[in-house]
Amino acid sequence: MMAGAVAMIFSGAIPLGDAYASINLNVIFFLLGMFSVVAAMDLSGLLEYLTLRLLRVAKSPQKAFGLILVGISTMSAFLVNDTLALMATPIMLSVARQLRVRPGVFLITLALGVTIGSTMTAIGNPQNLLVALSTGIPYPMLDFLYYLAPPTLVGLGVTYLILKWYYRKEFANSTLAQLQVNPREAIRDRKLAKLSGWTAGIVVLGFFLVGIAEIFGVQGNFNLGTVSLLGATIVFLGSGRRKEILRSVDWGIILFFISLFIVMQAFWESNALQSLMTYLPVLNKSDPGLSIVTIILASAFFSQLLSNVPFVAVYIKAMQAAGFTGADVKPWMALAGASTLSGGISLLGAASNVIVLEQAESRGSGFGFVEFSKIGLLVTIPNLLILYLFLRVL
Repeated sequence: MMAGAVAMIFSGAIPLGDAYASINLNVIFFLLGMFSVVAAMDLSGLLEYLTLRLLRVAKSPQKAFGLILVGISTMSAFLVNDTLALMATPIMLSVARQLRVRPGVFLITLALGVTIGSTMTAIGNPQNLLVALSTGIPYPMLDFLYYLAPPTLVGLGVTYLILKWYYRKEFANSTLAQLQVNPREAIRDRKLAKLSGWTAGIVVLGFFLVGIAEIFGVQGNFNLGTVSLLGATIVFLGSGRRKEILRSVDWGIILFFISLFIVMQAFWESNALQSLMTYLPVLNKSDPGLSIVTIILASAFFSQLLSNVPFVAVYIKAMQAAGFTGADVKPWMALAGASTLSGGISLLGAASNVIVLEQAESRGSGFGFVEFSKIGLLVTIPNLLILYLFLRVL
């Protein structure tokens, strides 16, 4: 993506000033801030501690499996799924080894869990963030929770039942007797764990306070991006491990987004994107029900070709060209929810899937493309149907 952005600039497809102006700094600030906070949580051992605390209350391998699915999904809703996928993969491998379960079971569960759980909030994943900050939705934090939290929670329950049935043979010979967990031993830096944990709580609370302030018409310099940067500032000022935290930030995703904004703007100014839109399903703003179906089907198909973040970047332009504004909240929620859930259909549907596999393979483990798609389809189709039903009812 960076090579594409550089090519756009040097070929003259987009003026340099327009390239700079196209970068949505709210998104970049948000990612930089959240990645810094989560990196601190990982370095301190806090993420591993939280996971092991979940296992501590489990009475059976199946219950441990369910608690991990719910716990990872909940964390991904507030800590950005790509970062959680990166940092939770080694934990899942350790749990699988101790439970004597094939690693692929927990790796695929991690990939699907961070995808589904991240659906319910504006900050759960990059494509939701694009919708929240680029479409003019009036109250992104609260709108996402209202429209997407109910189908996500129901979908998680259905997902657990499907995965439990699908992997029933894998757990037949597993036992918790082999699981030796002491959550306290996971904490490697107690001071940083407390600092990053409290900071994460402050940041999430800040996101909701910003949403409430917007409802009452309070204006200021606070939004999702600046609140996230505030959290990073607290971590950097309060910790002596600033360089380690900076090295642990996922700079690849930040560069990806900076480049993506430039590429999409260049395509738009060259009218190439408008030509591409003629091949996308026709949107009809006057028929909300049909629009939601069209958006969900387009998301399910094109996310596999483009991956969900680039698809959303393109489709936001298509919807705005079709007349959708920030007042059309339901269609935007359909785009955010369907594009996120569709990331579970295939390995290439979401960056988080690839991150989990890359991290696992670097440690001598992994899973296959076909295996992921089989269970991914079984899980994603019911979740998309649940999303559609809730959007029609709410």
